[in-house]
Amino acid sequence: MILKDKATYKYDQFLKMIFFGIAATLAISEFFSAKSIIFVLKPFLIPSLVILYLYRSKKKNLLYVLCLLFAWFSNILFTFTSEKLVLIGFLTFMVYRIFCIILTLKLMANFYLLPFTVATMPFLFIFSSLLNLTLNPELAEFYPAAINAVLISVLAGLALSNYVMNDNKMNSWLAISTLLFIVLGFLFMFEKYYISNIVFQPTSAIVYAFGHYTYYKFVLEAEKPIEPEIRQL
Repeated sequence: MILKDKATYKYDQFLKMIFFGIAATLAISEFFSAKSIIFVLKPFLIPSLVILYLYRSKKKNLLYVLCLLFAWFSNILFTFTSEKLVLIGFLTFMVYRIFCIILTLKLMANFYLLPFTVATMPFLFIFSSLLNLTLNPELAEFYPAAINAVLISVLAGLALSNYVMNDNKMNSWLAISTLLFIVLGFLFMFEKYYISNIVFQPTSAIVYAFGHYTYYKFVLEAEKPIEPEIRQL
């Protein structure tokens, strides 16, 4: 049993090294604009996380795997500069976000309506302001981007309200993941439509990888059986 646990731990660490190794290489490649390396490695980032999840999880949540599939597809589409492909990327990312919200609601122990409403409003205001700064309503991708802004605000409201109402490890991972994806949204919108900077792309690559990894940790934590509370008399 001890040997099996050691082998499991080593394989788990090996899969993590592959995932973060790809993420680090992508970040460096983005900094040096090594397009050929980016095109080769980017399609392997999300699949490496899928393999890690399927290895670690005892429940194998197919909805989470489906979320990662749409995240993988949108990530590849955003690599291109064609307006049509970017638009399809927004639509694919929108489907990913919808599935992600459904999954989060299914995994959460409780849903707090009033705290959720209060927590969502500031994010809606921030992202609507960002859209007004960066996107022209006449552009084809404006409305998919607006819907995505609403969806990430909903996810942020879920994460923040649950973290405030019940500060545990599961909700902490969800809050960290959501915060990283909010930062990613800002970086993407500014870099794509407002101002370009050499650090945006490598930073986005790192934030994207850690955002997905922390959400993966949230899913794993949510899948753990609830331990009975022990009270001392």
